[in-house]
This record gives sequence, C-alpha cells and structure tokens, in this order.
Amino acid sequence: MSKITADVLLKEGLPKSIHLKDLKKLNLSKMHLEMKDIDPKLFSQMVNLDELDISHNTLSELPDNLGLHNLRILNFADNHVEDVTVLKQFPNLEEVIYEDNIYLTVSDNYKVFCLLPKLRRLNNKDITSLANHVRFVNHRELSNRVEAHWDSKFKDNLPDKPSSQKINAVAKDFIKSVVNNIKYGPSSLKEFVRWKALGCSGKKRDSADDCTEGSPTKRTRIQHELQSIPLSPRKSNRLQNSPLSLTPIKRKQETSTQGTPSKSTETKSPKVALKSTPSKKQSNESSAKINGKQKLSLTPKIIQKALDNIEPLHFLQCHSKNNSCEDFKTQLWACAFEPILDSSSPKAVATCGGDSVCIIDCETGKVMKKYKVTGEEFFTLVWTTLTMIGKDEQKRKINVLAAGGKHGVVRIIHAKVSLCYGEIKAHKKAISIMCFSPKQDTFLFTGSYDKRIILWDIGVPDCDYNFRPSQLLTLDTTSVPLRMCLVPSCPDEFLVAACEDGCFAWDIRLDKKQGRRSYEVELNFPIYKEERKDNDFHVIDSLAFLNEDIIASKSVMQGSIYLWSWEKTLKTRKTKNVKKLDAVILAQMKWSSSETPYLVLSTSPERYCVFCGDEDGKIWIYDLDSCKADLQRGKLCSVVKEPTKILSWPILFSPKEKVEKTLINVVTVDPTMEYLVALTDINIVSIWKIK
Repeated sequence: MSKITADVLLKEGLPKSIHLKDLKKLNLSKMHLEMKDIDPKLFSQMVNLDELDISHNTLSELPDNLGLHNLRILNFADNHVEDVTVLKQFPNLEEVIYEDNIYLTVSDNYKVFCLLPKLRRLNNKDITSLANHVRFVNHRELSNRVEAHWDSKFKDNLPDKPSSQKINAVAKDFIKSVVNNIKYGPSSLKEFVRWKALGCSGKKRDSADDCTEGSPTKRTRIQHELQSIPLSPRKSNRLQNSPLSLTPIKRKQETSTQGTPSKSTETKSPKVALKSTPSKKQSNESSAKINGKQKLSLTPKIIQKALDNIEPLHFLQCHSKNNSCEDFKTQLWACAFEPILDSSSPKAVATCGGDSVCIIDCETGKVMKKYKVTGEEFFTLVWTTLTMIGKDEQKRKINVLAAGGKHGVVRIIHAKVSLCYGEIKAHKKAISIMCFSPKQDTFLFTGSYDKRIILWDIGVPDCDYNFRPSQLLTLDTTSVPLRMCLVPSCPDEFLVAACEDGCFAWDIRLDKKQGRRSYEVELNFPIYKEERKDNDFHVIDSLAFLNEDIIASKSVMQGSIYLWSWEKTLKTRKTKNVKKLDAVILAQMKWSSSETPYLVLSTSPERYCVFCGDEDGKIWIYDLDSCKADLQRGKLCSVVKEPTKILSWPILFSPKEKVEKTLINVVTVDPTMEYLVALTDINIVSIWKIK
C-alpha cells in the first residue's frame, strides 16, 4: 500500500484545506518514499501546486504523468534518480534542486536547460545566462552541424521522390552516423551532445518524411556568411559624426487646408538667478565604486511657473570635468528613471554624459550616487530589475543600471550598494544605444558604431556579485543605430531601430537557426520624397512607442514628428521577400525646423504624451489624450497637429556666465508624470515639477 494518501497530502500541504486543488506548497521530504508511493492520479488533483519538495527519499525515477503543470519549484535532492528528461512535463519550472543524485552529471544539467524554458535556478545557483546560451547558441551550432552532416553525407542518397522504406533506411543510417560523428564541446558533455544531436537528427528525419512521393521539397540551404566589418576610431563628439551637409536645404512646415489646428501655448523665458555651490573635493576612489558627492548644484533663486502645471525645479551641473563650475561644454546624452521597488524610495533619475553617470533625487536635486570612469564618454544607459538571492538565501529584487559609451564597454552597476560589479566588452567601437527586454529582464540589446546590434544575457549576480554574460544574437545594421525599441506586443519577436540611413526592423526570435541576421524590413516615410542632393531625411534620430502599436519617430530636419502604426504597416507586407514597406502614417505633429541631429523624443504611454527638445532649449509637449481613441482605431488625421505646450528655457545666471539657450538632447518623464527631466549640450541637467 502506498505511503502517500490524500490525507497525508492535505496534512503536509499548505495552505491548509480539505481540497487537494487548493494546495500551493507540499513538503514530502525524508519520508523514505519510493517510486511506487507516488500515485499520479492523486498528484494530478493538485492542479495549483506551486512548490514540491520530495528530497531525501529513495526515488529511482519520477513518474512522467504527474499533471503538475503549474509547478514552479521542485526539489528532489538526495535521491537515486537517473533520468531528467521526465522533467519536461513541468514546463513552468523556474527552480530545480537535484543535488546528491549520484547518477546525474553535468550533461544532465544541460539537458534540463533545454527541457525547461523558464528555468532560472539549478541547485541553488542562477543559471539564466548559461541556460540561454545552451538553449539558443549551442542549439544553433549543433543543428547546423547536423544539417551539414546530412548535406555532405546523406542528402544525395535520397531520390527526388523517395519511398517510405527508402527514407526509413537512410534515416536509420543517418541517426547512427550523427551519434558517432557529431562532436561539440568538452568530453564531459559528450552524453548531452549525443542526446541533443539525436534530437536534431530526429527532426531532420521527420522533415525527410515530407519528401515522399508527391511531396517534393527544397533541397538547397541558404548559407549565411559572416562578414567582417572594418573598425576605425571615432571622435568623441557625436555631432561631428553627423552625415548631414553643413548647408542643408531648409524645409517649410507642411500645413493642411482642412480644419484649423489648435494653437500651442509657449512660455516666455523667465530670468532665473543661479547659485553655484561646489561640493567638497572628491576623494580618489576605485573605479569600481560610485562616488555619491555632488560636484555642482545650480538652483534657481526665483522659480516662476513655465506653464500652469509645470515648474522648473533644479538645474544641475553634475557631470563637470575636474569638478569645474565653468564646464559648459560636456554634452549630456541619456537619462532614465529608476524603477520603483519601494514606495518610500525617492523618485530618482540616472543621467550620463562625459566620463560620469549620476543618480539624482528629483525632489531635492541631490546627486545620490556618482560613477566615474576616466577617459570614458557615456552615451547611453538603461535600467532593469533582477531577482537576486542573498547570502541568507532570501530572494530580493534589485535595480541594475547598464551604461555604455565610447570604449564599447557595458558597465553594470548596482547603484543602491554603490558597486559596479561587472563589465562586458560588447563592441570594438562606441556603444550608441541600449535597451533591456521588458519580457526577459536579463536580455540586453546593445547598438554600436560598428554597425551591429548584439543581444546579451547579462545573467543575475550571485550573492558575491559574480555573473556570467552570454552573447545570444547579432544583428547587422547598414549604419549606426541611434534609437531602438522592442515591439511591446511581441518583444521577443521584433526589434525596430532608427539608424543613420533609415528605420529598420529585425526578426529576433531565438529559435531560428541564424545566429547573425540582417534586417527583415526597411520602413519608408513620406518625407523621403522631398530629399535633395544636399539633404538626407533618412537620418532617423528618434523612435519610441506611444502604445503597443503606435510609434513616434522623426528624421533630422523633418520639421515634424510622425505617428505611425506598426501593425498596419506590417500587414502591408504581402510576402517575406518584400524588404521595404511604407509606414502607415496616422498623424503628423509640428516640431522645430532644427538642422541639428540627435535631439531625441520620448513618450509617456501612461498619459499618451510625446516630448521633444529643440536647439533653442524649448521643450515641445504633445498631449494626445483627446485623439487617443482615433489613433487606437487607426483613424488617419490629415491636419498637422500643433504642440499642446512649449516650455521655454529660463535665462540662467552662474557666477561667470549667462545661459540663455541650449540644445536639449533628450527629454523624459517618469511613469507617474511627476517630473520632467531634460539634458542639455552644455552640461546642465534640468528637472521640472509637473503639478
């Protein structure tokens, strides 16, 4: 008779209930259980079981039909289990422990990586990065070797219309040959390679079944050549790299005779006196530590309302070279609000420019943390939230900041503990832009002046901050990527990037064979038709999603911002051979006729707003809430929309210089629309309070 009954399960399970279906957690450890004690019919009633502990028993195997589809954590340490392939019945497993099963080897670890797509921890260690490398990179390599083996040794053994008997005979020889001849990795992984190659050859054999009489198939295979891209030094000033002519043709803003666009509200430039308060001398600290001292604070003495509900709050010089209050030359390039983990934490924004990254409390204007690398020039940064296991074995969420720039190195910073715990030499040239996947918190895309976008898995650091990054995918671009976004409705399928020669989209699905890919489609815009020899509207320097479908983008010198539909544009693609698509424009918004590149727009999906600075220090704000329904329905707007508001740059006074206007390189707002942050070309971070 089985030791495990319904009463035993209810007694050992949590929360306490009279129904097996209510159990979330079950501990059957140290009960001397054998295989015969595990009744699948009984276990399958625990449909909501989240965690199962059957460690320290004498199980030789696990039943393959337990029906625990929602199981996330499984512990069967210290048993006698010999085979892990049975774990594929638990597709939602995130953590598995099977230490002290003496028959299981490192090859079994690799098998588990492939069988469990959501697995993040194995035997109390984070394996995110390694597992993804095995799932995608190793899988691609083995699949390609198996296919190459077929092409070179067995493809010609099949006639054009093979019979089933012939296919079976060739397939049998092929699988045997694959097992004996496909080699990959160290000898300790021989069993895993054999198992994986067997699976790949089985799929090849199945595809051969489709080639029977009356069902011809293609017999050729596209080879993807890896092309080396010449690398050359790059000047640190990004504006000097602009491909634009020095004397471009100016273009008048288009207007429509249909309807009357609403007038925008523009504020006059208030005069603001600034108080320069240099911080204490910075101590010499290791480059792996963050200095939290503020170098210089420029605080308005008189605060005047720029609009009815937006007021200037702080103007900071926190990226100054050599702590100089006279530095009005350092260019600031990127900012991002820190994700909120604790409601008691201050609203913080990370900014980068020059050789430093700062994290600023928006309300007080205090620079809470500072990270500096001598000789570096930071161009981009981005946040992600990871789940880390501490030394006390407790899970906790941490915010991690990735920053990159001129040296092509991604620096990974845990700001709360003032530690840069890792560096990834991502590119041989400067990093221009980065973004994290909203679906996979460790997936980081890096775009570079080497004309590549690379997908990395940065992994999760252990309690000693050891981590293991892995390169998963390379996307070739035809020019420098300036902005990029994952499509919100399918973030693991498509990436869209604004580049110096156009807007492109890539298929980023990791289950495809190619580890290196060119773009899937190029997006064309109406402004292209107005190009002349001495101006080029193909330089797309801004791109951001307004919702899951609508994209806001602009070309340099366009004088307007497009709102266009990703979904409607993609639907115009009739076949996969089509490489160019006309973007389906839903609306056009008036913007500055600036000739300056790299003035980046941003969006607030929560409030349906678009923000963009210009060359005069103005911030253009577009509140699209009134036309939200029309945009979501895909209704076209023939009238060029005026900005809802324009914030003017206040006249700033420092002890030695008056700042009347400046380039606004980037504008962003926090998700709750409390603060607006604008970065300038003259080493000033401006923070505005949204009332």
